[in-house]
Amino acid sequence: MGLKAMKMGIGILLSLILYLPPASAGTAYVDDLHKITVRLGPGVDYKIIQTVPSGTRLATVDTKNGWTRVRLSDSRKGWVVSRYLTDEMPDSKKYEALKKKCAPLEKQVDKLKAANSTLQKDNRVLSKKLAGARDALATTRANYEELKAASADVLKLKSENEKLASRLKKKRQKIASLENRVSDALLSKALKWFLAGAGVLILGIIIGASGRRKRSSLL
Repeated sequence: MGLKAMKMGIGILLSLILYLPPASAGTAYVDDLHKITVRLGPGVDYKIIQTVPSGTRLATVDTKNGWTRVRLSDSRKGWVVSRYLTDEMPDSKKYEALKKKCAPLEKQVDKLKAANSTLQKDNRVLSKKLAGARDALATTRANYEELKAASADVLKLKSENEKLASRLKKKRQKIASLENRVSDALLSKALKWFLAGAGVLILGIIIGASGRRKRSSLL
């Protein structure tokens, strides 16, 4: 009875093992640098039903003796070597995903580069214009300083001219006064000479008349 019970226990245990639900149900990826074969059973003696490339996502169903049962995209099931699978997305797959995400960003970067190139060209043009404006400003300042100095000289000359004009006016006034005085003196002298001459003339006339009278009386 002990042997029979043992056989029954082993049979029940095997039945439980065979009918246990998959313990590793989920998803896995074919790891990098591998292109693996999917077989009908868990061993190299079984027929190959398909090959899957690196990065392929597979639905896992069961594991057995270093093999994993997977479900393919067409719903067929097969077995692959477990060590060629990984729970994490392979780097190559991550790279492809990132590349897709980065594609729009790369386009934006290209646009920004083009815009930056245009801005750099505009900046060079503006820098040249700014340099020209600075040179023009320096020239204008130099001309202003020259005009300022010349203006100071002009003001100085104007002040001197005004002083000379004032002095000349005073001299002219003095000369006019002297001329008036000389004119008055000459007129007074001429009048005196005129009166003296007239007196002599009148005296001569008187003397002449007196002489004629004396000669008439003697006759």
